[in-house]
Amino acid sequence: MARTKNITKLPLSVQESLREIGGLIACARKEKQWTQQELAQRIGIGRMTVVRMEKGASEVAVGWYLTAAWLLALPILTWQVMDEGRSDTVMSDLLIKFKKNLSSRVRHKKKIIDNDF
Repeated sequence: MARTKNITKLPLSVQESLREIGGLIACARKEKQWTQQELAQRIGIGRMTVVRMEKGASEVAVGWYLTAAWLLALPILTWQVMDEGRSDTVMSDLLIKFKKNLSSRVRHKKKIIDNDF
């Protein structure tokens, strides 16, 4: 019996964003004069995964995209904020709040159950 993948269709804007990120990764890789094989080795993946990533394939794990962006010094999260007309301070403020709340946990008060009948 053949297995079939259950692939969810991503929204068009998400597909376009992945293609744009892939294009940025390809451009930055070429700027550094790295081959696809060199980038793949630095990330720890196969060359064909880099090929798919540069095309914006949705089946490539987001962690690989972020690792490539980090290795290539691409601020992919920052440029999205700037495209929306917001300043870098919005991102900075969010990062500060995130770091402050990183150690705190969300805890719910325990309900006291009265078993006294």
